[in-house]
Amino acid sequence: MKWNPRPLRHLWLWRVGGRALILASIAVALLPAPPGMGSIALGDKIAHAVAFALLMLWYAQIYAGRRDRVRCASGLAAVGFAIELLQSLVPYRSADGWDLVADCVGVVIGLLLAQTRLGNLLNRFEVQPAA
Repeated sequence: MKWNPRPLRHLWLWRVGGRALILASIAVALLPAPPGMGSIALGDKIAHAVAFALLMLWYAQIYAGRRDRVRCASGLAAVGFAIELLQSLVPYRSADGWDLVADCVGVVIGLLLAQTRLGNLLNRFEVQPAA
């Protein structure tokens, strides 16, 4: 199946940026838990949802088609699953199925945000050719 990205002038940059954001999310998830996170009720779950909402919003701006967005959402859910699997292998972290649920909720929120004006932010950063 072929991907159908939006006609962005700096598509390669936005794709690299998205991959960097995913790698950063994985790295943060494998670091020791930040102090004080447990003091905020559901703070960890909120952080998961926000991170995955932003990731989905990013990719929804690159891939506007329904099929591509479903593929992005599925891929991000797989990233969330992989993070939980990796956390189960790290002695100072633990896997939590509710984190994966929060990731998926974040993906849905990102899809909803993509239907708003936020769904066109990358386009605003594109350099338009001189007339």
